[in-house]
Amino acid sequence: MSSMSASKGLLSDATRQLQARWAETRTSWRDHKAAEFENLYLSDLAASVNTTLRVIDELDQLLHKIHVDCE
Repeated sequence: MSSMSASKGLLSDATRQLQARWAETRTSWRDHKAAEFENLYLSDLAASVNTTLRVIDELDQLLHKIHVDCE
């Protein structure tokens, strides 16, 4: 497994864990501050992570091509 693949896996796992923990937290934290926190810090997170994962894939492919071309 490449370093990029490992990083991608770690980021995916961490994001899933964060989303699961937030869902648990939201069952008991339901005031306006919870909504504010979600809007400020978590609402765009999934889209940002997905974009990042795509970029990691592109970089991994590029690095692989460079490696093959240099052999």
